[in-house]
Amino acid sequence: MSDLITVLFPVLVSFCAVSAFITYGLGIYVFAQSPSSTVNRLFLALTLTATYWALGEYLIWHSAGYDSYLFWLKASSLWPFAVAFTIHFTLAFTGHPFAGEKRRDTLLATLYLPAALIALIGLFTDLIYTVELLPGAGYAYLPAGSPVYPATRLYILLAVGGGIYAGISAWRRALTTRIRRQNQLITLGIAAVVGFGTLSGLVLPALGIHTVNLVFIGMVVFSLLIAYAVHRYGLFTLSPQTAVPDILRMMPDGLILADTDGRIVTVNASAAEIFGVAESELPGQPVVRFVPETAFSAIRTALLKEGRVSDLEAVPGGRQGSVVSISGTLVRNPDGEPAGIVLIVRDITGRKTAETALRTANQKLSLLSQVTCHDIGNDVTGLAWYLSLLKENRTHPDAGMYLSHSVEIVESIKKHLEFSREYQMIGAYQPVWQPLEPMITGAVGCIPRSDIEVSVRVAPVEIYADALSPRVIYNLLENALRHGGERITRIRITTGEEPDGTLVVAFEDDGEGIPNDDKERIFRYGYGRNTGFGLAFARDILSVTDIGIRETGTAGRGARFEILVPPRAWRPVEGEGS
Repeated sequence: MSDLITVLFPVLVSFCAVSAFITYGLGIYVFAQSPSSTVNRLFLALTLTATYWALGEYLIWHSAGYDSYLFWLKASSLWPFAVAFTIHFTLAFTGHPFAGEKRRDTLLATLYLPAALIALIGLFTDLIYTVELLPGAGYAYLPAGSPVYPATRLYILLAVGGGIYAGISAWRRALTTRIRRQNQLITLGIAAVVGFGTLSGLVLPALGIHTVNLVFIGMVVFSLLIAYAVHRYGLFTLSPQTAVPDILRMMPDGLILADTDGRIVTVNASAAEIFGVAESELPGQPVVRFVPETAFSAIRTALLKEGRVSDLEAVPGGRQGSVVSISGTLVRNPDGEPAGIVLIVRDITGRKTAETALRTANQKLSLLSQVTCHDIGNDVTGLAWYLSLLKENRTHPDAGMYLSHSVEIVESIKKHLEFSREYQMIGAYQPVWQPLEPMITGAVGCIPRSDIEVSVRVAPVEIYADALSPRVIYNLLENALRHGGERITRIRITTGEEPDGTLVVAFEDDGEGIPNDDKERIFRYGYGRNTGFGLAFARDILSVTDIGIRETGTAGRGARFEILVPPRAWRPVEGEGS
């Protein structure tokens, strides 16, 4: 065996140079196909480090003396990054969650940090390899006796094992023959590198044979398989087929691939975000954990019967207040038999909220139209009566009173029309997220009385409400000033969270308060000392997004209005504490 290796020594050394040129050329070609692609960039990094490693090995075995041999051995110490880039490339190409943005720190710690430590140890110490002169064979680098060498081998074993596992998993779950073949060839290429590396790093040293690292033969095989995959199956070529993994990863809608038993095979990041769980926790789980069983049963029945389903609405499990729209299609195997299902999940909570808001606004506008027409009709009848009396006898003793009543009626009609014009804006625009504190401070700044102390202590949150919501705050402040009496000196505005997640925005004053019998009546149209519109108007504005309002103060000690914001209609302001 050793005699055969000696005969083949020049050939083995030449494989280092061949490997360097092939991997370099292939890396540049792939990168040029799509420079912006993360996968293509990782492949370029892989090939460049492999080229560097191969050239270093080539120069090691062409060294004439000890110092030269040791220099090139140290210069080649960055070879562990070839392993790291290879595994990172494999994870990214197969769409493994471990290569996602959220796992970047973990990937750096488990893959690149050990590679950097091994490289530094190899560069500055002799704890991994030592250079010795072998009788009749010249200089060779041999494993050092320190624990660092087996630790290095363990790192390589775990890394390449994970990469091969990811490749095989992607190979088995691939949806198309093209993608399946690509994963197959990449996995076989990595296996070839591992096989020749194992032969050179474990088998031959155990037999007492120390020669050129055979891993570069594996790299040549890997490069040839990649080149074949590029030519035959469009690997790295920008096309609808090769763009699919990136499209699925970046699409805003959730994608779920499940088997015929309803168990999740894979998902994209958007699906995990919609369901509020980590992407890595979804594979293997039953779909009915995240979609109501009745809805999924209807989906599966429709898919088996018609092959597709569209726009089926459901409430995702554990996400009360959210609504999703589900579309799907049946996946068949080459024999035409059902093999699984693909579901597209879209979060339509905002759209449903807007639809509800518009429907509520239309209903209230219809009611207001009826009430306004009735009230204005009564006012017009009264106005006509007084004007007719004035027309009959302008010198009548009560003519002044008739004229005064006519003016009052005209003012009443004017107020009805102004309120109608303002009210019709409710729901005219889609509700928006609005920071609470600026809304309050803006309304406080419009208060005409500077002798009232206004204290604002609210959490840094935003609420999802109609665009007229700032008017609600102003109405509450104005109501406190108008009805608080002479004793009112301060208004306090605070927030608190109830056990069910409801945000309570409280407006308290130290005025006269509201009698118990009037606590509900004050929210009715026409009730009150002035127009009777303010609080009723406020309630309708808030109801657009299901926000409630109530009065809980104590008569004689002050009023307390509470705005009740449901959990789905408020959230902390990004970048600030709650």
